[in-house]
Formats: sequence, structure tokens, C-alpha cells
Amino acid sequence: MNAASVAVVGAGLAGLACARALHEAGVPVRVFESQRAPGGRLATRRFAAASFDHGAQYLTAGEPGFRSLLERAAAAGCAATWQPRWPQRNGGEPLWVGAPGMAALARHFAADLDVEYGTRIVRFVSGRRGWTLLDDRGAAHTDFSAIAIALPAPAAASLATGCTPLAARVRMVPMAPCWAAMIAFDEPLPGVADAGFTGDPLLAWYARNSSKPGREPPEAWVLHASPGWSRVEFDQPPQNVQQALLDRFSEHVGRKLPRALVADVYRWRHARVEVPLGEACLLDRDAGIGFCGDWCLEARAEAAWLSGAALAAELGQARGVVASGKIRGSR
Repeated sequence: MNAASVAVVGAGLAGLACARALHEAGVPVRVFESQRAPGGRLATRRFAAASFDHGAQYLTAGEPGFRSLLERAAAAGCAATWQPRWPQRNGGEPLWVGAPGMAALARHFAADLDVEYGTRIVRFVSGRRGWTLLDDRGAAHTDFSAIAIALPAPAAASLATGCTPLAARVRMVPMAPCWAAMIAFDEPLPGVADAGFTGDPLLAWYARNSSKPGREPPEAWVLHASPGWSRVEFDQPPQNVQQALLDRFSEHVGRKLPRALVADVYRWRHARVEVPLGEACLLDRDAGIGFCGDWCLEARAEAAWLSGAALAAELGQARGVVASGKIRGSR
């Protein structure tokens, strides 16, 4: 590889980790994100009456470097620990959330990075001066010596097909969808736990979003459907999904639900890895194309960050950059 810049495709947690580690090591890097904001599943949906963390619900930090990262985000006012009333959970690792929403944490991680938002990369072209990335508007982004693909496995494989044989391995990693419902009520639900996994074949998770630090009234809830149900009902009309989740939540709490001030649903196409790759990241050194994401390690937000940092280290070594603490994302 030469000393040209690295392109990172995707500004979710893995992409931000990879880009930040390279940036802090002095490697020129540009991030391309199809959405208008960073974060991927580290997302917050806002309405006039309420806001909802409809993707990742919280983060845990077992690795000291990642824990330090969250502590610094908290010192900057962008993160806090959540202590929900959750009967099935006794102690354990602190639950970290963005403040005042999960998206705030993503914005904090993206600060000072060169990110092109609203740019969906659809094709890679190899040339004498390196890689050119073509977006869905026909624009060409040129002269990259390496590409880090930080997308869900199916999307990453599709984008890299024909560019690296590693795409075939990535394509084999299964990811499950998830229907998420967002409901704000005009009255509270006293006596109901703030969060919990249900074990139900339809409703897998519920959380009182308004119980998280920095959130404001009214009573706001996020309901996640199970992977199996979401897969079977993937193409259902949104209103049908919303009603099914509300009905099951009502059954679960054993009462009629209050009037909804806000009610909406969102379909995550690739929400959770089912069988991880089992490696921190993948890198085709000859082609200069790498892959990272939570799907490499396990279905945890921390795994996404560790995977992105691992790919940055691999890219740094391939480019002759010293793999210092910064490149590994632990400082």
C-alpha cells in the first residue's frame, strides 16, 4: 500500500472506531455514510412529543479501553449510566447510554473526523492510483490505497463482490432483522419494570426509554420483536406490526395500555448477528480491502468498536504505520 488515504464505508460504531484509530495515528482517512448522521444502530428517533432509542438499547464495556472511552464521553456530557428497574438483572456491568439519546454518543465519536454524510457507496473500481469509490449519484471519490467496509455482513459482501475473495466468507455470516415499535403514552405505566427480555416468540424486549438519563417526559417505550417473528413478518404493513407488538406488550404487562401520543415502527433489516464470523476483522492485504463490524465477534456494541479498532491496526501495519496504543483504539 502507498501513503494515500483510507476510505471507511459506514459510520456506525465499527466504522467510527476504525476511522478514529487511523486518524489519531496520523493516517489520512475519509468516512462515507449513506445516512445524514453517524451511528448506525446507535440511533435516536425524535418526534415532537417524544424521542426513542429504537436501535441499540445500551452498551456494556468489558474491555478497559472501551470503558475509558465511555467514561470520557460521560465527562463530555454525551453518555451516562442507566440503572433501570429490571427484576431479572442483578448487578453486572454498568449499562451505558448516550445522553440525551444514543445518537449523541455517535456524534461524540464522530467529532473531528472527515465524514461525508448522505453518500451511499455502490461500487469500487481499482486503478493505477488506487481505489475509486462510486456513489449512487454518480460521483467518484478517488485515490484511496485501502477501503474499510464497516457495514452489516450482507451489505458488505454485496459491495465487495468481485473485489476480494473475502466477500464469500462475509456473505456466509447470518444477520437477523428486527421490527421496533416506538410508543409514547399520555399516562405512565406504574408497577411495570423499566426494561426486560421476555423470552416471548413475538415480543423479545421492552424498555421505558424515558427512564434513561437525560430523557424527558412523556412516558416513552421501545418494543423489539424477536428475530424469528421479524423474519417471518418482514414484509408486513407497518400498522399491522405496530398493533401486534402493542397487543403483546399489553398482554405481557397485564393491563390495557394508555392512549398513545406517538406510535410508529421501524424495520431494522440487519439488526443482530446470529452466528459471528469468529475473527476480530478481515483484511485482504493484496487488494487493500478490509471488513469490520459486530458480526465479526458477537452481538454487542462493544464488539463493533473492538472490531473497527482491530481493522485499523491491521491497516496500519499493512501501511507501515506503527501499531501504537492509539491505532488500537485503547487510548
